[in-house]
Amino acid sequence: MDMDYTMEELLPLVEKLTFQYTSGDSSSVTYETARMLMEAILYCIEVYEREGNAYSVRSEARQEAAYVYKLGYEAVKEKVFKAKELYENILKNFRDFGLRNLKETFLDGMPAFFIHYDAKFKPQDHLLTLDYPTVGAIGNLNGIDAIYQYLCNIKLENDFLQVFAPENVARRLERFMPDYKEAYYDNICDAVLLTIIGCYAADKSIGELDLREEDMNAVRDYFRGDDMEAAEGKIKHILTVLFQQVFSGQEEMKVYFMQGSKNYAIRIMNGIQNNSLSGVFGMYHEFG
Repeated sequence: MDMDYTMEELLPLVEKLTFQYTSGDSSSVTYETARMLMEAILYCIEVYEREGNAYSVRSEARQEAAYVYKLGYEAVKEKVFKAKELYENILKNFRDFGLRNLKETFLDGMPAFFIHYDAKFKPQDHLLTLDYPTVGAIGNLNGIDAIYQYLCNIKLENDFLQVFAPENVARRLERFMPDYKEAYYDNICDAVLLTIIGCYAADKSIGELDLREEDMNAVRDYFRGDDMEAAEGKIKHILTVLFQQVFSGQEEMKVYFMQGSKNYAIRIMNGIQNNSLSGVFGMYHEFG
């Protein structure tokens, strides 16, 4: 149930947290500090409202703010533990394909987050800019909620990429951008999925990810006469076949990647209409 608390109920919590933050010298904290601590309390309460059933017996009766905050704070700490466990699990078979943006975000940034994240005084701050984009959006999430969702996204994407030979993925990225290791800031799975759609349309092996300029006519023919809705339907079919044949039973992964179907349809149809399909599929740079 939703619990809206008055300032009268929240201020004693802010005062107590301020006392702890200043080690007893709370006579003159700045407005910014007071606001930060209020946001910390509200963040924990929000986490409890969403996930607190795992930490107490829920009641329809309105519960005191101090009680809800305490359990929310415990829920935040537990989620940090789960996030760290998830991160370490991903590391076991993680591939960054030499991509600097992914390496700096995931391999360099995440350990720093777990060292510096302040669950007590600033749980609403997730510290990292998360520069490497995932297919699934983080949205308005912040704090450990944002980090945990980001790690869930990375896990699905890393698991997806495991089935492809690393050299095939690297070659595909190199065709998009020869200096991709330093200069590619888009999502790897996005490039791979777009290539899969093109390979399927051109009746080529999906696993090789070897889409070429000469395949563009076959891709045009596959979508010939389609409006946007029909094109999206075909792309959903392609992805459905992919996940049935290669990732059988991984429904979460299928749902996660299917959300990009409309975006792929828009890009491909615009490419066909503007005679720029080669650019859509990253055919700017051909190699032997």
